[in-house]
Amino acid sequence: MVLLDEEPHSLISHCIENFNISGDMECLAKCKSDLSKVADKRGKILDDSRNTLRALARKMDIAKQSMEASVAAASKKEHGAKMIKLDREKFSLAKNINELESSSHHLESQLARLKEELEQVDGEDAMANAMMEAEDGTLLKLKVYRSLGIDIQEDGAGGYNKAVIRNSAKGDVHVVNIEKKFSQYFYANYFWNTM
Repeated sequence: MVLLDEEPHSLISHCIENFNISGDMECLAKCKSDLSKVADKRGKILDDSRNTLRALARKMDIAKQSMEASVAAASKKEHGAKMIKLDREKFSLAKNINELESSSHHLESQLARLKEELEQVDGEDAMANAMMEAEDGTLLKLKVYRSLGIDIQEDGAGGYNKAVIRNSAKGDVHVVNIEKKFSQYFYANYFWNTM
């Protein structure tokens, strides 16, 4: 064998000359260059995407802060509206208190006047009062009731079945049916509370 007598490296170099790998080497170099370009492009796209994501995150934070500010402003408006409503209620209550105080003063003056009348009645001659009551106690009661703003209606059987109570201070009129199942004490309290 003649071929085996040659040096192996010369055999390898002859083999290499026969294979012609320069085209393959150029193709590999081109692939490597293309891979490098694709990696650069991908890196650039990735960087652009990250920058876009950061910009969108900033926009989202700004929108969130704007939304929170508008919610806070809305709650401030609601607070203001609530304060205005409470002020109105306060003034309404103050007005009602003033009206009740004036009504109380009116009733106190009426009570003082009635006490004076009572003292006058007590100061009169007891015998004359007894005779007057004996003669017509019913008329006296009706007169007192009328002076208090109470009109009593007869039922036709010698009794009374209805009372009309007028409160000039409040401008109210109450009609009360008088029934025997309630005591005179109950009606007296009811009449005083209505006046």
